[in-house]
Amino acid sequence: MTDVSARIDFDMPESKDRVPWASQTAAPPPAESQGRATPRKDDACEALPRARFFPPERFSRGWCTPLNEPVWTEAYDHLRDDDPVLGLYLNGRAWALPWWIMKRPHVANLAFDDRPVLVTLCPVCSSASAFRAQFEGQRLSFRVRGVYNGTTLLQDTSTESLWSSSTGVALAGAMRDAVLERLPLSQCLWREWLTMHPATMVLDADPASREGLGPASPGSPGIPRGFCATLVRPLDQRLPHNTLVLGVENGANARAYPLEALARIGPVLNDSLGGAEMVVRCRPGTLHALAFHRRIGDQVLTFRSSETAAVCDEETQSVWNEMGEAVSGPLAGMQLVYLNSGVEEWYAFAAYHPDAEIFEAR
Repeated sequence: MTDVSARIDFDMPESKDRVPWASQTAAPPPAESQGRATPRKDDACEALPRARFFPPERFSRGWCTPLNEPVWTEAYDHLRDDDPVLGLYLNGRAWALPWWIMKRPHVANLAFDDRPVLVTLCPVCSSASAFRAQFEGQRLSFRVRGVYNGTTLLQDTSTESLWSSSTGVALAGAMRDAVLERLPLSQCLWREWLTMHPATMVLDADPASREGLGPASPGSPGIPRGFCATLVRPLDQRLPHNTLVLGVENGANARAYPLEALARIGPVLNDSLGGAEMVVRCRPGTLHALAFHRRIGDQVLTFRSSETAAVCDEETQSVWNEMGEAVSGPLAGMQLVYLNSGVEEWYAFAAYHPDAEIFEAR
């Protein structure tokens, strides 16, 4: 089984001063210091009083500069089998973004077939998300602006509104309450992604940039004080803060599925949330897990796995892959509708979903 609990420390000034998870609460922001995120006295600060905004000198050093001109390659020499990657699968095509490349910019403003796509990574809380970077016809570009509620805070360059990097909701500014359409984004190891998508494109970068500037894989030993101070509520201690979960949301309903629990169940779980019949697809013992609606037209499908770990529906015996796509059988070519979901640490999911349920295997 892949070890999904250990990783190196996050190389930010705040990270050298962590608090044990059991004693963390939403504390007053720490005193300002050179290079740390600091409060900003303006309308955004009034709207998000716990937000910490990065000083301009941090951006001038190239840290958190968004990735706007990605270089894609079919050559994989710069990757290692155990490199964690963020995987996009859209319209039958696949792209991989290695953690060690994304941990520097945290934000990638991409375009696929003229579709604007935002990909975000917060190495501190192990959360990664993808969104259609467009709202009511307006294309948007983003950058990291600071920290809020325990994770990175984004700003769009058009209206300078502030957005949650994990939910895609505008929290302050002219676009407040706008919601970006979320897209399925897989977290897994490179060897796993390549097995699922052998024709994938991959983000290219100089291997010399692999080291430094943050963790190289999900899971954390503690939360930096600078991040903890931005939490709106005390830490939800129903689970250890760094428990990796698949966080699923359907409207006002949310549920966390610990990856360890999913590993015990197997590659498929039929469930429901907020009136929606859903299925969780995962690769047991890995970081990969996503949720989908299991209704096709008027029919609700029931999924099961075979002894060979192939997943099929009981109604038509069609075979489905990890991305919710039927690859053989009567429903071949059909795609399950993605249900907002992604892997992250429990504390970050609970911060934005304080009423979330926690799945317990029966």
